Order: sequence, then C-alpha cells, then structure tokens
Amino acid sequence: MAAIPARVRDPLSEKEAVQAFAGRPAALPIRLALSGGGVRAAAFHAGVLRRLAHEDLLERVSHVSTVSGGSLLVSAVMTLNGLTWPGSAAYRDVVFPSLRRLLTTVDLFSAKAIGWSGLFRFNRRLLTHRASVLADLLADRWGVTARVRDLPESPIWFINTTSLHSGKNWRFSSREMGDWVFGRHYAPDVRLAEAAAASAAVPYVLGAFWLDLPAEGWFRTDPATRKPLQRTQPPTTRIGLWDGGAYENLGLEAIYKPGQAPAPEAFVICSDASGPVPPFGATSPFAILKGRLAGPRLFDIASDQIRALRSRMFMRDVEGETLRGALFKMGVSVRDVDILARRTRPERDYDGYLRDADVRAALGHPTDLRAMSPAVFERISRHGFEVADTVLTTHSPDLFPETHRWTPAADTRP
Repeated sequence: MAAIPARVRDPLSEKEAVQAFAGRPAALPIRLALSGGGVRAAAFHAGVLRRLAHEDLLERVSHVSTVSGGSLLVSAVMTLNGLTWPGSAAYRDVVFPSLRRLLTTVDLFSAKAIGWSGLFRFNRRLLTHRASVLADLLADRWGVTARVRDLPESPIWFINTTSLHSGKNWRFSSREMGDWVFGRHYAPDVRLAEAAAASAAVPYVLGAFWLDLPAEGWFRTDPATRKPLQRTQPPTTRIGLWDGGAYENLGLEAIYKPGQAPAPEAFVICSDASGPVPPFGATSPFAILKGRLAGPRLFDIASDQIRALRSRMFMRDVEGETLRGALFKMGVSVRDVDILARRTRPERDYDGYLRDADVRAALGHPTDLRAMSPAVFERISRHGFEVADTVLTTHSPDLFPETHRWTPAADTRP
C-alpha cells in the first residue's frame, strides 16, 4: 500500500493545542475513544473521523484510545499515512478513500484470507494460536508492518487489551506497555500488528495472544498517575492478552475517569460501534471460518453490561457538566437524536439522511473480519458521519455550530 507522501499539518500535543487556541474556548483539544466491533466498527469510526476532518478537527486530536475494531482501523490509518496521524485534508482526500478500498476488497481473517498456503504456513497455530495468525495477516494483507515504538508521540495512542494474568487493562503505546498490577515497561519492542491483534483477540474465538516479555526494564507504577515508583521483576516472561472488550469495549478508561474532568481541559468523544447481543442460538464456534467473531454468549452478555454501565457514567458526567464530551452510538438515527433532544424538523429534512431502516441494518452487520461490499461500507461509514454530526451540532452547538452533510468520497485510485 502506498503511503501518503506528506502530512498537511502536524497534529498538536494537548498542551500545544491549549496554547494555540488560547482565548477561543470553543477550540478544545479532542480525546477520542474508538470501540470494538470488527470491521463494522472500523467502517463506522472511519465515518466519524471523516466528519471531524470536514471541520478540520483531526489536528486537534491529542489522545486516541482504541479497542479491537478501533485498533484495527487506526493501525490501517497510521499505515496508510506513513506512520503519522493524518491531517484533516489528507484524511478526506487520500486516507478515507484508501480505507474504503481496503475494507471492501481485502478479507482480513477468513478461510479465503488464509488460503491453502496458509494451512501449511500456519499449521497448528490455526488451532492453538489464531490471534498470532491474525497478527501475521494484518502485516501481510493490510501492510501493518511497523513497530509500536515507532508510533508518533502525538497524538498519544493507547491500544487496549485485557491481561489474562492480572485481569486488568493492558495497554500499548509508543512509550510504554503494561498495566498497574503487572508493571509497566517503557521501551516496548512489539510489532504494531501484534498489539492490534491482541486488542482484537476475542476470547475462545481467536484465543489469547501470547506475548514474550523482556526480563528487565519493568516498573511498579502509581495506579492513578501511571508514574513509575520503583523497579520490579515481572512474575512471568510470557503473558496472554485478550480482546480489550473483555475488560471494557469502549476504550474510555485510558482517556477519561468517571467524575473527573480531563486535565488539561479537553473534549472527549466516545464512538461506540458495539453490536447488540446476538439472539440465543444464533452463533456457532465454527463461524470463525467465515470471518465471524462470534464469542461465547457469557462474554457477549458481560461485555454488553460493562459497556452500558460505562456509557451511562460517561453521559452522566457530560450531562452534569463535569466534562465536555459526546457519545456517538451506532444504531441511533438522526430522528432518534431529535426525539431525545425534543427537536422537531420538517419531515422532508430526513430525506437527506440515512433512512431509519438503513441505520438498523448498519447496526446488524456482523462482527467479522471480512471485506464488505462498497454499498455496505457506504451505509456504515455514512451512519458514523451523520450520527457524529447530529450529536455534535445538537448537544454542543457552541463548539460545533456548523452542520456538515455526507457526500460520497472521490476515488483517488492511481
């Protein structure tokens, strides 16, 4: 895949963003949390980012926290943009069309993606270490070949997984990996494809990603500040990591603490592309052969409850003005937002948006790692764009006063 030759504008650090927009309270730095949900989530988040890019807001992103499908998307975005966070113009003109081609033409994990050669190459790993197979396919099929330590320092990107050892939220970023119970290492020499695959390692479907750890360089840290307190020796040199959704599928914990405003002040956006709990008996353990990430029902139920509790806490703080922020929830149409906001508009206005039935169809797209049709990508990414625009302009009009309408992206294929 060809990388974008140059960025339009470097993203700002959170401190720089505050200084650059001093005297303009509407221009807060932005913290992004992108949920899990397979390639459905990737397409939805791609539309959300496109809405932000339409208002030249990507330059203000200071933190990104991702889970599963969100981690896969940002891995692709970084890869397509030469391992840098894209400026808004670059995202609109080059990265988004490239994402559309990638997500509509390339299976990431399926029998087709593995092929006959993969049966010999991966061999027993297909039975015992499927998450490591996903990491290799990410490198081969999506071109994600960088290392975590090579990621840009701004915005700070947290890749969220769940530690089987500690039961805590194990994170990867350019400067550290670990959790507060196990300890943290400040020079993570890990492939980006491995970190993203661990973030998407649905329990029992892909299974845990097993990561070999360095024996030295670990520190016990303060649970609240993550600052190192003293050197420590890890209890093991190999750790199993599950999908970040086993701990919390929204990715909020890394960028937001309940009841607390971000410091320095920032606008916190949570993009939730989680799917509904599947009907009883609708999933099969063999669905992975078709690219479906059909986890155990207990995992689906627990994850759904954790997500609901986290989103309620977040919205309680937003509505109580503890912080400025927004929740973009997949499956919520423009009409739904209007009803909750008690806003009326002429019925013909809704003709310019996705139909309510199309919104429900977007939500019902399976959680999988297969290429989707161009029409499905258009529907899901447009849904992300429109719910982001409607929520921002409805609930934070002082910060986001201008409505933007979806237009099909131009194909920049050479």
